[in-house]
Amino acid sequence: MRIIMAIGVVGLSAMAIPLGHAQAVFLSKYADRPQTITNIRIASASVLPDKWNKEGNWGRIEKLVRQAAVEGGARVVVTPEGCLEGYVVNEVNQEKDADRKKTLLKDFLALGEPLGGPHIKKASALCRELGIFLVLGFLEREKDILHNTAALIDPDGEIIGKYSKTHFAQGYTVNPDYYKAGDDYPVFDTPFGKVGILICYDRQNPEPARILALRGAQILFVPSYGSYTDEYGWNTILMRTRAYENRFPVVFSHPFQSLLIERSGELKAFGRSNQVVYYDVDTSPDRYKDRFVNRRPATYGVLLEGGDPAEKK
Repeated sequence: MRIIMAIGVVGLSAMAIPLGHAQAVFLSKYADRPQTITNIRIASASVLPDKWNKEGNWGRIEKLVRQAAVEGGARVVVTPEGCLEGYVVNEVNQEKDADRKKTLLKDFLALGEPLGGPHIKKASALCRELGIFLVLGFLEREKDILHNTAALIDPDGEIIGKYSKTHFAQGYTVNPDYYKAGDDYPVFDTPFGKVGILICYDRQNPEPARILALRGAQILFVPSYGSYTDEYGWNTILMRTRAYENRFPVVFSHPFQSLLIERSGELKAFGRSNQVVYYDVDTSPDRYKDRFVNRRPATYGVLLEGGDPAEKK
C-alpha cells in the first residue's frame, strides 16, 4: 500500500466559520489545495454503544479508533450514526407515559453535544495524536436545536466537515420540535479527495447520493444505526448499488456491521459488531473523469416537481 502524506498545519488563512460558543468549522481548509493523497487506508469501526452513556461510549470509540490507526494503519476511521450517545430519539418518540415523556424530552436536549463540547474536544485530540481523519456520529446541540450529525475531523484536530441527516425514517411529526433535519448535501475537500457523507435512512433515497456525486464526491461515508442485513440482503445490495450507480467507493458503518465497497459495487470488506475492517482506497482524480458522460439531465424534470406524477393525471 502506498500512502502519500502531505498534511501540514494550516494557520489563520484557513476560512473558519464560528458557530456561537462552539468550535470553529474549517470548511474551506483544503479547498484551494491540490489533492496530495491518492491511495489511503480507510477503516470502519463498528462501535456498539450504550444508550444515553456518552462517557462510556467515548471509551469504546477511542479503543476501536486506536486499534484502527495503530494496529491497522488506517488514516481515515468512520464510526456509526449516533455512536457517542447511542441514538436515543426513538426512545423519546415512543414513550407513552406523559411524566416520563416530559423527563425524556429534557434529558434528550441535554444529551446533545455542541461542537465545542468535551467529547468533540477529545475526538479532536485523538485525531492529532494519531494523525488521522475521523468521521464521528453524534447528537449535535446548537443552542436549543438538535441535529443528527456526523463531523469530519482532520489530523490537526480541526473540524473540516459537518453533515446533518436530512431524511428521518420515522417521519417528521413525531420528533421533538427541537430535533431538526438538515437541508443540504455538502461535499468536503480533503487531501485524499472530495468527501460526501449521508446518515442512515438518507441512503435509501437515490437522490442524496447522486447529488453528492454530481458535486464531485470521490467517496461516500454512511454512518448508520438503523436497518442492516447480511452479506446478501437488501441493505448490502443497496449500498453496492449506490457505489455502482455513482462510481464512488462507499463505507457503511453500523454498530452491527461494516461494508466497504469499491466503486464498481464489489464488496471489499465485511465486518461485524465491535470489529474494525479496512479497505485501501484509490481516489485518483482520473478515476472520476466522465463518470456521468451519458446522463441526460434535460429528461429528469419530473424529479423537481415533487409528489407522485401518477396522482396528478
